[in-house]
Amino acid sequence: MILGRRRLAAVAAAAASSAFGRQATAQTAIPWRPSRPVTLVVPFAAGGTTDAMARLVAQPLGQYFGQSVVVENVTGASGNIGAARVARSPGDGHTAMLTHVGVLAINQHLFNNMPFDATRDFAPVGLVCTNPMALLVSARSGIADLPALIARARAGNLRIATSGNGSTLHIGALQFLAAVGGRGDLIPYRGGAPAVNDLLAGVVDMLVEQAVSAIPNQQGGQAKAMLVTGQARLPAMPDVPTAAEAGLPSMDFEVWNGIVLPRSASGEVISGWSAGLAAALSDATVRGRLEQFSARLPNHDEQAPSHLGRLIAADGEKWGQLLRDKVTKEG
Repeated sequence: MILGRRRLAAVAAAAASSAFGRQATAQTAIPWRPSRPVTLVVPFAAGGTTDAMARLVAQPLGQYFGQSVVVENVTGASGNIGAARVARSPGDGHTAMLTHVGVLAINQHLFNNMPFDATRDFAPVGLVCTNPMALLVSARSGIADLPALIARARAGNLRIATSGNGSTLHIGALQFLAAVGGRGDLIPYRGGAPAVNDLLAGVVDMLVEQAVSAIPNQQGGQAKAMLVTGQARLPAMPDVPTAAEAGLPSMDFEVWNGIVLPRSASGEVISGWSAGLAAALSDATVRGRLEQFSARLPNHDEQAPSHLGRLIAADGEKWGQLLRDKVTKEG
């Protein structure tokens, strides 16, 4: 009986030692790190908002990884060319993409022959930030306030600038018209900059643009902001109401930016990137610059890869519903 007890104690001690060893290993395990420089693809031209955000987070990401993070602009087809390249890349963590809602949730409703499937071909890492939109009217339009703008829209007497089918400016305009039951002449431009220039010149009456671009024009007096989307007023435009405060709660379009990897990336690689992104977003310089962009940083729950995955799927359905009867698909 004594011998049996000794054996039992020895087995228990061995089991406890083994369990403690596994726990200690788990607690001290080093997260995945890249073994060479990393390429962060931006599927748009240099100089835009998405490119600026990628370059902003690249430095702290590189510090966390111990490897340089090189931003590469791969442009064309509204972001599809760069995204397709990342989708075909190895999932070893050395190639990722920083992109936005347009590429991952909207383009699928605009192109018949998509070179990737946003929900199938990418592994979400996490949100970088969410950017509210601002509805601007030209100071030369003669539109004094939101009721006057809505009346013009319902009369079908409104010239609205967009930057092409499915662009963020286009989605914002469509959502405004749907919210007020209005109509307008949607005028496509090659990009946001020329659209804004014509707004300031009075060639068009209104547009819905990312707040970071709208703020200086509102402050310069050449355009007037009627409302902003998002959960709260912007510090840079404290007198401009949110869409909900203005009585248009269904106008909730915001542009989110996120990082994704090729679908073949392992859980270890995804976790390593997620930790790196969290470290970058905790950097004081990064947070300060994003706040200057009037961007909203993700909270703890919104930083999870699963949150970005749900957002891609939900927004794909949401904006598809809006675009289905509005946009002719391109071949």
